[in-house]
Amino acid sequence: MGGLPFAGLAKGGSPLLFTLMPTNLRRVTGHGDFHFITFCCYQRRALLASPQARNFAVQILAEVRAKYGFALLGYVIMPEHVHFLIGESPTLFPAAVVQVFKQRVSRTMRAQSTNGNAQLRQFWQRRYYDFNVYKREKVKEKLQYMHANPVAEKLVAHPRDWPWSSWSFYATGKGLLKMNAI
Repeated sequence: MGGLPFAGLAKGGSPLLFTLMPTNLRRVTGHGDFHFITFCCYQRRALLASPQARNFAVQILAEVRAKYGFALLGYVIMPEHVHFLIGESPTLFPAAVVQVFKQRVSRTMRAQSTNGNAQLRQFWQRRYYDFNVYKREKVKEKLQYMHANPVAEKLVAHPRDWPWSSWSFYATGKGLLKMNAI
């Protein structure tokens, strides 16, 4: 139920609107910060396990970025979750960028499904994690963390063996997507 609005009445009968979300959750936007964003597939299922699924996700990331003009500093597409390091779009808040990406990926994956994903009620977890990054050291830390993810999950021995991340761009100047300058 997290995030769904519910109506209530205050003393005196005036309507209230509240959500079942943690009171300490704040998304800070509009300050020009970078955002380290993480979100998961529904129930942490490996819905992006196939190379084809990850290729679709990278292609959609490129399209969403081109349409909304946000800076992309890093990314990694894992079988069950995604990390982005993005700048703020001049036209959309990061939450809307995540929403558009999630919708497009889930629709594409359902349309292309041959393994039952088309029957899933939900493709993504509802929420996402957003950490504001405003220091160069923190940008490097988040990039290293993202690039180490496939190795930490024992999917590959070295980040160069996982093409669905920004590691190749930083190491060789080539990759599936070009990154913005830090």
